[in-house]
Amino acid sequence: MKNIITSIMLAFSVYAYSQTEKGKDSIIETSINALDEIIIVKKKVLYTQKSDRMVFNVENSIVSEGGTALDVLMRAPGVVVSQDGELSIRGQQGVGVMINGKLTQLSQKELANYLKSTTSSNIKQIEVITNPSSKYDATGKAGMINIILKKPSSAGIKGTVFSSYGRGRKNRTNTGMNLSYNKDKFGVFGNYSYTYRGEEERKNFEQIQFTDITRQEIATKNYQNSTTNEPLTSNNFKVGTTYEVSSKTNLEVSLDAKIGRYENIANGGNTLYNNLNQLQFDALTYNDSKEKWYDYTYAFSGVHKFNTEGKNMSFDFEYETSKFRSNQFQSAQNQIPGTAINDRRGYIPSQLRVFTGKVDFTNPIKEKQTLEWGLKGSIKNNDNPSVYEYNDNNQWIVDLNSTNHFEYDEQIYAAYANYKYRLEKLSIQGGLRTEYTAIDINQKTLNEKHKDDYLKWFPSLSLKYELSSNHSMHASYSKRINRPSQFDLNPFRFYDDSFNYSQGNPNLVPEITHTSEIGYSWKSAFMASVYFNQTKDVFTEIYVYNPDNNTTVTSQINANKSYNYGVNITNTTDIYKWWSVNTLFNVFENKFEGKIINTNTIDPIVTLNLSVQNSFTITDTWKAEANAQYQSKSNVGIYERDSFFDFSIGLSKQVLANKGSIKFNVTDIFNTNKYNINSVIGQTSIDKRYNLDSRVATISFTYRI
Repeated sequence: MKNIITSIMLAFSVYAYSQTEKGKDSIIETSINALDEIIIVKKKVLYTQKSDRMVFNVENSIVSEGGTALDVLMRAPGVVVSQDGELSIRGQQGVGVMINGKLTQLSQKELANYLKSTTSSNIKQIEVITNPSSKYDATGKAGMINIILKKPSSAGIKGTVFSSYGRGRKNRTNTGMNLSYNKDKFGVFGNYSYTYRGEEERKNFEQIQFTDITRQEIATKNYQNSTTNEPLTSNNFKVGTTYEVSSKTNLEVSLDAKIGRYENIANGGNTLYNNLNQLQFDALTYNDSKEKWYDYTYAFSGVHKFNTEGKNMSFDFEYETSKFRSNQFQSAQNQIPGTAINDRRGYIPSQLRVFTGKVDFTNPIKEKQTLEWGLKGSIKNNDNPSVYEYNDNNQWIVDLNSTNHFEYDEQIYAAYANYKYRLEKLSIQGGLRTEYTAIDINQKTLNEKHKDDYLKWFPSLSLKYELSSNHSMHASYSKRINRPSQFDLNPFRFYDDSFNYSQGNPNLVPEITHTSEIGYSWKSAFMASVYFNQTKDVFTEIYVYNPDNNTTVTSQINANKSYNYGVNITNTTDIYKWWSVNTLFNVFENKFEGKIINTNTIDPIVTLNLSVQNSFTITDTWKAEANAQYQSKSNVGIYERDSFFDFSIGLSKQVLANKGSIKFNVTDIFNTNKYNINSVIGQTSIDKRYNLDSRVATISFTYRI
C-alpha cells in the first residue's frame, strides 16, 4: 500500500500551487454569461493567493460538494482538523473562526457541531488568514479562518436549490435552497438547509503505567475500545432584508437560526492487566450522549459613503442567544466478579448570551494614503448549571465532585487604527489594536468568585515591494492572543465515559503570540515564504492516569514557551489546456519549552505537509478533480500524531442548459485519513487510534434559478 500511495503522490505532485493577488490562480472552470449581444467569459479559480490570506473558492470545488463545513475545512490549504474538530493552521493550534467576517462565540465543541451541520453547498469561500491586520480581532494565535456564506444579490429573483446523498459507514443527506429578491431600493434574502449526517467511528486506546519515570518496568496495561454511532440532524436558516436609504446609505436586518440535535452512542470494552500480564479488570461499556441546541442571532448592519470618494463608515450590531442541552448516560459492567461499577448520568445545560457591536471608518488622507479605524465591544454571559449523578443500590445520588453551577461573564472592548500607504513600488500597512478584557467567574456551587482584567496592545505591520512586474517581496509581523474559554477554566469534571473525564484549570492565563513572515513571489505562478511564531504561556494538554480506579483525567496547563517555524511554497501551472495542477508545500516544526509532567522539553518533529489539487476539463460540460494531501508525523502538544494521507476524486456534469449540475465525488478513497496520536510522558504511555468515517461517496444536484 505504501508503494501505491507513494506512486500516486509523485504523480500528483509534478508541480505545485498558488497565485498572487494579481491574476490567474489555480484550478479553473469556465462559465459564459450572455448579456444581450455581449458575452463575458470568466475563469473560476479554486484558490487565490493574496498578500495576507489564501482564499479557497469552495463553490468551484467538485470534491467539496455535498459535504459539511468541517469536511471542507479539512481540504483548505494549510488547515488540519483534529478528531474532535479542533482546527490548526501550519501545525499550530489556536485558530479564530469567523462567519462572514464576524467572530464566532461558540465553544470548540459547539463550533464543531455547527460546522458539521452546515452544508458545503451554502459556502462560497473560505479565507485562511495567517497574519491578520489590526482591523481584525486579536484572538487566534495561529491566525483566522473566515467562512463566507453565499448571498445572492442580483436584481429580480435569484437563487439555487440543492440536494445530495452520501454514504460512508452511515447515510448522509443535505437539502436546501438560497433565494433573493431585489427590486429598486428593497431586497429580501434567505436560505435554508436540512442536514442529516450519519457517522461511525472506531476507537482503540492503550495506556501503559510504569513503576517510575525511568519507564523500565510496567505496572499496568489498560486497553479501551469503542464503536460509535453519531447521528446529527440540523435545520439552519437565515432571513433578512436590505434597504437602500439613499445612493450613499444601505441598511440590512437579518435573523440567523441554527437548530440541531446530536447523539453519540458508543459500545466498547475496558480491560486492565497487571505487571504479570494477568487480567485484573474486564468491563463492557455503554455510553449515550444526547445533545440539542437552539441558536438565534439577530443582526443590524449598514454602510454609509461620505462625499469624499473612498471615505465610508460601516456598523454592525448583533445579539446572539444560544441554548445547549446535553443528557449523558454511562454504564460499565465488569465481567470479573467482585468489582461493581456505578452507572452515571449527567444533565448539562448551557445558556449563552452575547452582544457585539462595532463601528469601522475608512478615511483616505491623500491619493495614496488611507487611514482605517474603529471601535468594537462584546459582552458575553454563559450560564452552565451541570448535575451529575451515580447509581448506588438502585438510587441516583448527586456526585458532588462533578456537579456544579458555573457562570462566566466576559467583556472585551477594542479600538484600532490601521494606516495604508502605497508608493510606486512599495506598499506599507501598519496598525495598532488595543483590547481590554474583564472576566468575572462565579463558582456558585462552592460560592467562589474570581475576577480578572487586563489591557493588551497588538501591533501589526506588513510590507510589499515590487522588484519588477514579475517579482515581488513581502514581509509581515503581528502580535496575537488566545484566551482560555469558560470550559477551559471550569474546574469541575466533564465525563466522556466512566473512565475518562476532563477538568478545567481556573489558573490558565492567555497565550500571547508574536508571528512574523517574509516571502517572495514570481509572476502568478510561484510564492515562497519563511515564517516564525513564538508563543508565551502556551496551552498544553496533560493527562494523569490513576491505576487504582482505572481513570484518566485530561486538563490543560500553561507551558513556558513554544516556537512554530517553517517554509511555505506554493505554485500553479497548466500542464495542458485541459489539466491544471496546484500544490501547497509546507515544512514546519513545533518546539515546546517548560516543565510538563516531570519533563522540561518535548522532542520537536520536522513535519511535511503536501497538498496537490488537480483539475481536468474533459469537455465544455464535463469537469473532474483529483486531490491528494499528505502530512508526516507532527507534534500536537504533548502528543505525537502519526502521518496521514487523503486522496479524493470528483466528477461534474452541467445539465439543463447549464443551469443545473450533477456532481459525484469520493473522499479518502484508500481510507488512510486516520487520526492516531501517542504520548510518553512521566510514568505513563498513551496511544489513541481513531478509525474515522472519512471514506464517503456523494452524489449531488444543484439548480440555479
